[in-house]
Amino acid sequence: MNYFDQKIQPVRDQRLTIIDSFCGGGCDLLDCARSGCALRQNRRFWQANACQMALTIMMASTVENAQIIMHGPIGCGQQMNGLVAQGNRGRVSRGLPMIAPRPWLSTNLKESDVIGGGEQKLREAIEFADREYRPEIIFVISTCAPNIIGDDVEEVVCRAQETTAATVVGLHCPGFKSRVVASAYDAFYHGLLRHLKFEPEPYKDFLPLDENNPEYERTMHRFQFEKRRTVNIFNATSIGAQDEQELTRLLEALGLKVRIFAEYSSLDKMRMISHAALNVSMCNVHDDYMLSFLKEKYGMPYVIAGMPLGVKATREWLLAIAKHFGLEEQANRLADAEEARVNEAIEPFLPKLRGKRVLLCGGIVRVGVEAVMLSELGMDVIGARLYHYDTGADPIIEDMADNLPDMQVAVSNQIFELVNQVNTYKPDLMVSHAGTHGWLARTGVPSVQLFNAMESRFAYNGLFTIISRMALALENPSYEKRLAAHTRLPYKESWYEKNPFSYLKS
Repeated sequence: MNYFDQKIQPVRDQRLTIIDSFCGGGCDLLDCARSGCALRQNRRFWQANACQMALTIMMASTVENAQIIMHGPIGCGQQMNGLVAQGNRGRVSRGLPMIAPRPWLSTNLKESDVIGGGEQKLREAIEFADREYRPEIIFVISTCAPNIIGDDVEEVVCRAQETTAATVVGLHCPGFKSRVVASAYDAFYHGLLRHLKFEPEPYKDFLPLDENNPEYERTMHRFQFEKRRTVNIFNATSIGAQDEQELTRLLEALGLKVRIFAEYSSLDKMRMISHAALNVSMCNVHDDYMLSFLKEKYGMPYVIAGMPLGVKATREWLLAIAKHFGLEEQANRLADAEEARVNEAIEPFLPKLRGKRVLLCGGIVRVGVEAVMLSELGMDVIGARLYHYDTGADPIIEDMADNLPDMQVAVSNQIFELVNQVNTYKPDLMVSHAGTHGWLARTGVPSVQLFNAMESRFAYNGLFTIISRMALALENPSYEKRLAAHTRLPYKESWYEKNPFSYLKS
């Protein structure tokens, strides 16, 4: 039995070599992972950690005409209250119509349900959702509580499918099972690949004319020709509409047709996933599970070539796709023209950035690629903090270690370590993950968001955006300076005297 046949997907900790506690160099990180010592790395103290359920819900909430049922205590669905507005912003930015708020449902498990089980409540909730809201898809979010007490959620989902009009999809994302929040992506995709069909249907997606009809051959030829020139790009919540538009613009310039999956998709759109010549990831960490399944099930080749951040990485990303279609020459010409344009645009900002000390913090692929990019632009990259490491991102870490052999690399998502690092290394600028900027502002250091779903960060337009944002943050840090002068962080002075990673242990 492979992973895809299982009722519940394995977490990243079981499927890949994972590190979430480390400090050293890039080569040391690779050696630690390959020698096995990564499995012994840990901390003596954790301030907080993320729950994989949060990311799974964020992805599911973008799917069109979907109803979400939280199977667990009602508090687990707290974040759903803000996701409708967030999803509508994403829809509008993609030219899609806004959707009316739809109440999310909860089985509201209580103490008696923890003792007696919550399967009956879940069956009733699925029937109610199908009857009252008539969605195309019902996502059942299996949280910590039902996984602890042993509810067979997947069996309930499969039985419910026999009597419901909607497609019922179980998403198994109990936070306690993994210390790596990226397991959320696998949970979302595993639910889709178990319960959805990714094949075009006759009369819905194409017209299967009679073979004796002279138009039949011409119609099917057009349908198959479209497939041979189509590229599926898989997105993520942190990748906004402007990033999708920028990459679509570049690939269409090569004569390719582009479809974006799976966020902001629908049941009808996702049927067309197998009707493409190539699947393309925008992040090594995000899509390998789904792309491996599509290759196994449909024989679809795929490209996972890091993130197209900056001129070098964007050219490599474009060429990896172009090679599949024999378009390397056209891709190089396109990259030459685009690089000349963007280099001219960012030149006025570079004198403000050269020599500035920068510390990066966030997801492994973004941080790894961007560290190399900023170094090539003349910045002094003093450190990279990766939220986690897994072997799927080895090419990124190898490139980073080759280009920045002396840079300190940490694997940490702990705020108390970040604040200590900033206080110890005193960078001129932080490029950091969303959710950290309030903490960083109180240290007096200006910061720029590593990603922004409402702005471009990818390819050539994205390079201009991030460079101009960094120049502006360095030019006007008055907000951070004033905030630091009048507020304090909740840490004792004795903590700042210690090594930021003094709580790491083997």
